[in-house]
Amino acid sequence: MEKSDTEVSKLIIAVVQSQDSDMVEMTLDQVKIPYVKLPSTGGFLLEKNTTFLVACDYKRECNVMELLGATAKKRVSYVAATMDSTPFPIIVPAETMVGGVTIFTLDVEHFEEY
Repeated sequence: MEKSDTEVSKLIIAVVQSQDSDMVEMTLDQVKIPYVKLPSTGGFLLEKNTTFLVACDYKRECNVMELLGATAKKRVSYVAATMDSTPFPIIVPAETMVGGVTIFTLDVEHFEEY
């Protein structure tokens, strides 16, 4: 086994909306940060998401988190909501915030690359 030159001390798990994933991917590629991209679904709107597993050293952790926050923006979306106080249900649009990025950081105790 060859020893890797890459120092990995942090694993950043970033969940973004699928419409932001191409931009996040392009940004991570530009700064040459290794990542794995996984499709996922969740949230209260059951929207399609993308989960990025980003490996970095502790020196680049803040930089990666800033890049993710700047790339995946929050925005307003509208969902159908019903008004229950009327004799019959009326559907009205309700404003909600979507997008952005949810970030988890984990310490990496051991890393091997084959």
